[in-house]
Amino acid sequence: MSEVLKARQCKNLLRAYSGFIQTVRLLVLCGLFTSALVRATSPIPVTILADDSYPPYSYVQDGKLVGIYPTLILEAAKLIKEDYLVELRPIPWKRGVAALEHGEAFALMPPYVHLDTRPYIWPYSVALKQEEVVAFCNPGITLQNITQRDSELAPINIGLNAGFLILDDALKQARKTGHITVWENKNTRANIIKLFKKRIDCYINDRLSTLIGISDLQDQLPGLTAQSFVEDRVVLSRSAHIGYLKGYEGKYPFKADFIAKMDEALNTILQKATHP
Repeated sequence: MSEVLKARQCKNLLRAYSGFIQTVRLLVLCGLFTSALVRATSPIPVTILADDSYPPYSYVQDGKLVGIYPTLILEAAKLIKEDYLVELRPIPWKRGVAALEHGEAFALMPPYVHLDTRPYIWPYSVALKQEEVVAFCNPGITLQNITQRDSELAPINIGLNAGFLILDDALKQARKTGHITVWENKNTRANIIKLFKKRIDCYINDRLSTLIGISDLQDQLPGLTAQSFVEDRVVLSRSAHIGYLKGYEGKYPFKADFIAKMDEALNTILQKATHP
């Protein structure tokens, strides 16, 4: 074989080999692109912290998070499951609020809207439900006209669930002037026990949550009934929401899309509940 022919064959083989390598590279790149595309279209995991001790709205029972709000949110989550995988993680309320304050969590439910005192929460979801916050007091105790209470009288001791911001303007003023003293206790159960044992004079919380708490404690505290206390007055009427961490879009690039889709899903579920 002549040297010219050999050289021509070598060039042809080299050209074929180079083409093969380019083909392999192309296949590898296509595979990586397809893999990335699959990952991009997989549901994004989203964790929402949830109050673990706020029956009947959100609480842990037999090791499982249950209640009106978890049920509502998980039903809405089913409508966006192609895009997002929603997990509700129970947590003591005060710790959940602190997690958002320190930028350690994406969302928390179910806060009321407090733009001034919780500037680190924004935005809020559509309203989950309207709650009515009332004062339950021992007989003979009243928070009516509290700002006009005789300053020489001992302050009224009020129990709140830890981390709950539920005083109206009159009670905030009364706290500043010493007409009332506020005690933050662990949860509804702890406050009802202290109220029944007269360690506090009044307890302020959602009406339904308190009445259920009283019912649950009747076996433990003989003589306890809803009539053991006086529903003194309505303090606030507020809506509950999912509250989202303000800012941090770089950490949660899906934030705006998730909020929009979750709001739409929640509205769908709420409309079904209102109009079966």
